Amino acid sequence: MRRPLKRKRWMTFSSFLTEEDFQLVLDSSVVINVLATGYAPAILKALAVPVVVTDYVVGEIEKGTASGGAESGLLNELIADNVVRMAQLEATALQTFYGLVSGTVSVSLGDGEAATLAFAHGSNSSAIIDERKATRIAGERFGTLRLATTIDLLAHPNVCSALGPGVLGDATLRALQFARMQVREHQFEWVVALIGDENVASCASLRRLARQHRGRSQKEFAR
Repeated sequence: MRRPLKRKRWMTFSSFLTEEDFQLVLDSSVVINVLATGYAPAILKALAVPVVVTDYVVGEIEKGTASGGAESGLLNELIADNVVRMAQLEATALQTFYGLVSGTVSVSLGDGEAATLAFAHGSNSSAIIDERKATRIAGERFGTLRLATTIDLLAHPNVCSALGPGVLGDATLRALQFARMQVREHQFEWVVALIGDENVASCASLRRLARQHRGRSQKEFAR
């Protein structure tokens, strides 16, 4: 295990998760991000709500493991330890799933994303999903479905309290470096404060946002 980062400027960031999120359904990329932190059991237990993955997501993780990843074994440990529950789509959720995977590329989703949204919608749960296309389609088709991202999991007050800034910074950096965790623009400053400016260049998924922020800073300085 890596040593926790020493310095942290602790910033306030409001996770999208609230008491209304009584059950969380994780997409494949979110599972991979959380596993990459190295602190998956601590993070998921700290959320203090049931965490679910569909069998389609488990299947996608297994395919990744077949090409050399270790995620499937780690996910199976979480399932065996009852930290995560695996669920199957039934009846209406299965019909919703088929609707989401059908159509042209611009309006359809992969199996894991579609299953995550279909199960969350059918069970009145919250879908935790990072991909922008899936987020857009969810907003268009399921207006009341609650959505959040991996960063919202990490920024949840219970997780922040359980891990503390040093360990949380180390966990976030690992997810960025090893899983290329996606970060939204409104999450960028919180993430950078957590991992340190010196680590931004080593995170591929942060580079575009870092350029945008530098550009805005230069314009403001030039005024």
